[in-house]
Formats: sequence, structure tokens, C-alpha cells
Amino acid sequence: PSSTQTMKMGLERGLREKIPEIQEVIQAMPQGPELNAEQVDVVLDGVRPFLDVAGGTIDLDRIEGLDGLQPTIWLHMQGTGASLSSVKLEISQRLQRHFMLARLQVQWKE
Repeated sequence: PSSTQTMKMGLERGLREKIPEIQEVIQAMPQGPELNAEQVDVVLDGVRPFLDVAGGTIDLDRIEGLDGLQPTIWLHMQGTGASLSSVKLEISQRLQRHFMLARLQVQWKE
């Protein structure tokens, strides 16, 4: 077993010794902010100054699947240059860290 599994097994054993009624121990993801346009803009506002310097802009196009298993944020970035395309991964990662949704997808509208 990995060190994480070993640690989990140890935690389970310790909890079960203290609280015999425990049937299962699961890891809960911390709850991020609600996925909505306002919160997407909070993240995008962090990269807009860089994009402005590089001659680009970024805007939220739409959010799909809010009630589904795989919500998708559609973004539209304008501008030219390799510097703009290289920030797409960073923006996607920032959004995923911000919302803490395991299946969150970020797509780019051309």
C-alpha cells in the first residue's frame, strides 16, 4: 500500500478503537466557492493584467452543466502570440484550484 493508504488505514483503526460505531472513513474534499460567473471573474481578474500587457483579453463565454457531474467553463481569449496560449493551462489550473471541483472542465471558444 502507498503511504497515503497506510496513513488512512491507521486513522481508520484509531477512530474505530475510540468510536466503534464508525463504519467507514472517507476523505472529504474542501468545499470551494459556488461555481458562477462572478466567481469565475474573481479568478480571471488575477490574470487580466498580464494579458493586457501581452495585448490580450479573456472573458467568460458561458458555464454549462452546473447541475451535472461535469460542469464546463467556456472561456474566450483574444490576442496573438505564444504568450497568450501558454497561459491557458495556468488559467485552467487556477480555476480548478479555486472551485475545488474534481470534474470541472475548462474549454476555449475559438
